Amino acid sequence: MSAARALLDSLGRPGDIRLGTARPDAITRLPTGLSVLDEALGGGLPRGRITELAGPRSTGRTGLACAIAAHATAKGETIAWIDPADALDPDAAAKAGITLAQTLWVRPRSTEDALRAAEIVLGAGGFGLVVLDTDSTRSGAGRWPRLARAAERTRATLLVVAPRRDAGTFAALGLELTARRVRWSKEPGQLGLLEGVDARIMIARSRIGRPGRTLVVRQACA
Repeated sequence: MSAARALLDSLGRPGDIRLGTARPDAITRLPTGLSVLDEALGGGLPRGRITELAGPRSTGRTGLACAIAAHATAKGETIAWIDPADALDPDAAAKAGITLAQTLWVRPRSTEDALRAAEIVLGAGGFGLVVLDTDSTRSGAGRWPRLARAAERTRATLLVVAPRRDAGTFAALGLELTARRVRWSKEPGQLGLLEGVDARIMIARSRIGRPGRTLVVRQACA
């Protein structure tokens, strides 16, 4: 057998491989359970990538993260919630639908410790979703590349919930909450009941689709 034929046998016949045109892995998604958002994102948040969910106080960013986490645990995912402000209330989280038995709750003492904890948790593997809920990520400039690599290695979705987006090009997806509206139901002669919350979300950055779209995500109250 000639050397050329032996090479063909080891590499495959024409059409089997194409040198220099390696195809990137298809991006898989973590569904959020919010149909409008999932449809706009092609199925949900990208796995193995950083997603930023940013918005000022009272725009509902933590509530939206809880809804995403609740859907993830309902689908059997193990998640981690990194909470440097110690703001997560386990009872409220359970009422929001988060399965606490499938949740690792990490309470670092500072933002820097929270970023380090996120890298450790991502590197450990086994988590479908890691939520980093913090009032600031400005000290994370040097850590974003490492967080992005750790998420990619273990195929976890890192959801950074903060007042502003700071990850820059290391985030595959940037969502910005611009406003929210509380819905009340009121029948004549009755007290008004809290029915739910409408959150307005702009897809500010996307490496997996077209940015610039604004959505209204409707959440019911438990």
